[in-house]
Amino acid sequence: MRSPQRLIVQAGQILDQCVNLTAEQQHYLYHVLRLKPGDELWILDGQGQRWLGEIQKNTVKLLHPDYPETELDAEIILCLALLKAANFEQVLQQATELGVKRIIPIQTARSLLQPSTHKYQRWQRILQEAAEQSERLYVPTLSDPLSVAEMVSLTPKGYVASLNASPLLWDCLPQMDLSQPIYLAIGPEGGWTASELEQVLAAGWQAFSLGRRTLRAVTAAIASLTLVSHYTERHCTTTQQH
Repeated sequence: MRSPQRLIVQAGQILDQCVNLTAEQQHYLYHVLRLKPGDELWILDGQGQRWLGEIQKNTVKLLHPDYPETELDAEIILCLALLKAANFEQVLQQATELGVKRIIPIQTARSLLQPSTHKYQRWQRILQEAAEQSERLYVPTLSDPLSVAEMVSLTPKGYVASLNASPLLWDCLPQMDLSQPIYLAIGPEGGWTASELEQVLAAGWQAFSLGRRTLRAVTAAIASLTLVSHYTERHCTTTQQH
C-alpha cells in the first residue's frame, strides 16, 4: 500500500480540525497528484505538527496527529554564499533533505547572485517541496542575506570550509557541542577572499578542509552537511541508548 501524499499548509488555514485549501492546493491535489475526496494524506504546518487528513472537496478533515522522528536532534545552520542561481537552489533542496534548520545567504566579494522578492518566493517553494519530499516536520528558515561581518557576529564558534585549511571536517566533529546551534559556512565558487577568511578566523571560527581536491561550492556544501548530519544522527542515537 502506498504511503499517503504530503502537503504543507499555513497554520492560518487550519480551523476546527479542518484545512481550508487554496485554489492552488486544490489544483495540486486533484490534477497533479490525482487524488479525490475520501483519499487520505499527511498535512504538515512546517513548524513541527503533522496530521493524517481526509480530503473533502475544498477542505481536508484532520483525523489524528502523528509525530515521526525525522528531525535532527542538533540544529544545523548553513551560511551559504550566494552562488549561481541553479547551484544555490540545488543546495537549498539537498540541505533541506539533510536536516538543516536554517539557511543564511551570505553576500561575499565573489557572490554571483542578487536576491529579489521573486527569487525569495521561489526559494521558499523549493524548501517547502524538499521538506514534503523528505517527510520533515519543519521547513528550514531562510534568512535575509548577511555580510561576512554580520555572519561571524552571530556566534563566537562556527566552522568555515577552506581549501588549504587544517584539520579535516571529520576531525572537527567530536569538538561540536550538539546542544548548541552548529554554524557551517560555505564560500562561493572561487573561494573566500584572503580578507574574508582572515575576518572569519579572527572572530574565532574554525577553518576545516574536505580533502586535497578542489570542490565546487555545491559539492562542498553537501559533503559538509552529510558528514555533520550523519555524525549528529549517530551520536544522538548512541547517547539515547545509554
